[in-house]
Amino acid sequence: MISPYKPDVQVYPDPAPKVKERNRWHFVCRLEEVPEGGMRPFKVGGRRIVVARVGGKLRAVANTCPHEAARMSDGKVERMWHGDRVGEHYQRERCVIVCPWHNFEFDLDTGGSVSEPERMRLKTYPVEVLNGEVLVLV
Repeated sequence: MISPYKPDVQVYPDPAPKVKERNRWHFVCRLEEVPEGGMRPFKVGGRRIVVARVGGKLRAVANTCPHEAARMSDGKVERMWHGDRVGEHYQRERCVIVCPWHNFEFDLDTGGSVSEPERMRLKTYPVEVLNGEVLVLV
């Protein structure tokens, strides 16, 4: 486009504003790079997430604890403990990620805190494995 004020100067429209991509599948790693019973942190689409693998199933959650902002990837992943009576405890099929600072537990499927699911939760992200590649929807 030619400027109406200076005919010899080309004027180009401003480039589109930079917007973080949302709702897009991102490759994070190969499946074998996330050990069974372990987790790995990633920065994806401008967000810090952690991908955990327990029982062959992958889950992805935000890597920042909503309580005091600890890195969840410095914590641990384990099966959720449950008890019907005093002194009776067993592990359920559900899994939790445990905050390294204050031992807050968050359900890896829902992101909700085990003790206060309505007040504290981690953002969860869908995970898929395609041809051995781990993809996260962010």
